[in-house]
Amino acid sequence: MASLDLPGAAVVSLALGPNADHTLHAVRDTAVGQLADETWDFARDRRTSVLTGVTGSHLAVRPDGALLVGEGRVAALPSGRSTGRDLVQGDEIGALAFTADGSTLAVGDQTGRVHLWDGGTGEGGGSGEGGALGRRTGILRNVFPAPVGTTPEGIAALAFSADGRTLAVAGDAGSLQLWDVGTQQPLSSAPLTTPGEAVTSLAFSADGSTLFAGSAHVPLQRYTVDPERARAQVCARTGNAELTRAQWRTYLPDASYRRIC
Repeated sequence: MASLDLPGAAVVSLALGPNADHTLHAVRDTAVGQLADETWDFARDRRTSVLTGVTGSHLAVRPDGALLVGEGRVAALPSGRSTGRDLVQGDEIGALAFTADGSTLAVGDQTGRVHLWDGGTGEGGGSGEGGALGRRTGILRNVFPAPVGTTPEGIAALAFSADGRTLAVAGDAGSLQLWDVGTQQPLSSAPLTTPGEAVTSLAFSADGSTLFAGSAHVPLQRYTVDPERARAQVCARTGNAELTRAQWRTYLPDASYRRIC
């Protein structure tokens, strides 16, 4: 483990570049209340550039290191040349995440929607290339349904599984849901159970079998999301006892009854 000293104004957001280039992007809240973005080489313990064109409290670096996405602007790296981009139809961004291959960018907003974009690598069938994003490929609407007349839950954290097929979406009121990226549909009718406070960070294990969720005041939560591993854990806890049909209707009303242990 190494440490990096970042002297100066308070750091409000961090984003790591590709492992090979040892870059760290930091957003600072300056003394005059404005946000400033910097790039650091943590292997050499020095700042390499200040990016004036990309501002915002949320950042995401495309895995190839060629694109930095902020709030309302994207910048080609290492030049820092930026262009404006409305990623969430004028709303406030709550979270950003790329797939491992950079082919898709997910952007969550404060109204509870997740916007999917072609990441511009040429992998996702879009028109973007080099330092540019492609087109919007979809919108996950009403991610966390709320009663009519209430304030929708904003998106607070996003993470793709390693294969890019599953997107974990967390809300600022503690909701956590898994979505199938291909069909743009939720993987279950109900969200995962959480402690109830805002989930601020998400990450999948390398094999995609486990989802980790972090928040400010609750220990790191671990969720088994691989179906076979989850089945094995449930059977182990019940001593391989099968659910009755009545229990199945209570806990799994959307699935037909079957023996699982």
